[in-house]
Amino acid sequence: MLTDEEIRAIYDKGLEAVIALVRNLLKSFELQIAVFEARIRQLESQVNQNSRNSSKPPSSDGLKRTKSQRKKSGKKSGAQKGHPGHHLEMVDHPDRVEVSRVTHCKDCGNSL
Repeated sequence: MLTDEEIRAIYDKGLEAVIALVRNLLKSFELQIAVFEARIRQLESQVNQNSRNSSKPPSSDGLKRTKSQRKKSGKKSGAQKGHPGHHLEMVDHPDRVEVSRVTHCKDCGNSL
């Protein structure tokens, strides 16, 4: 980056020095733009790759959201009112009883 003093010194040298400075700056910008454009092309080609057009595995494609083909019924989710439900009832006299004795804490291993 040129300082103000350096720019004034070039200006004092005359019009040809200013023209040369501008040409050098433009050349430098053109080189930078070419580098940036190449990098953008490279990054865009990486973004556009998936398992169908490269050797990438399908798991690298990311999540694909597909719209559900189901139609809304207007009902709430879950069991509907009036549904009898199914569950195991507690009984007064079970067929068998299994007792599981815990002797040690499962987290720290100390004796209980």
